Amino acid sequence: MYEHIDTELNELVRQLPQAGEGFMTPAQADFLFHFILLTRPRLVAETGFNVGHSACIIMRAMEKYGGGTLVSFDIGRHDQTRIAAEIVKKRFENFHLILGDSKQTVPGHLPQIFNQHPQATLDFALVDGGHDMETAKTDLLVMDSMLKPGGYIWFDDFENANCRCVGVNIVGREFAAVRGHCVRFLTHDHRGMMLYQKAF
Repeated sequence: MYEHIDTELNELVRQLPQAGEGFMTPAQADFLFHFILLTRPRLVAETGFNVGHSACIIMRAMEKYGGGTLVSFDIGRHDQTRIAAEIVKKRFENFHLILGDSKQTVPGHLPQIFNQHPQATLDFALVDGGHDMETAKTDLLVMDSMLKPGGYIWFDDFENANCRCVGVNIVGREFAAVRGHCVRFLTHDHRGMMLYQKAF
């Protein structure tokens, strides 16, 4: 599936359980992998681990430039999520999964990381958890509140031609109108996302 990006990444993803819902296309994976290589974040947070495709992409890219830490948040509705997390943890020691509603877990856990590691900064966030308006808005705003100036947020499924995520679209448009510094991407296979850079 991802052999065009990186052989080791492809072999790792092949070990993961089948996703019950949601997926990252090869075009999205290519974009994410090379964006991480380009920007070289040291600390990344994501909502919506699912079965770990994006986590493996991020961790493998970080491994290629010397490592970093990924903290993933997932509500944990599916057994496959826990199975996938164990596979990813065995491969990458700097991967962490926190289960629960992201509206509580993200604001509850990320500040603890910064308190324990005062030099740490949130360099990149991938928001791809709950697609209802409340969850999408909370995840996006909380990540932005902790994102370093110049850091990036990838807001997934924004104006996605294959999946009309009304809540995500409304939240994304409102956020872009207020914050600015947002670019909408549509891959050749019609998957949409918004990329935001926090103003310096």
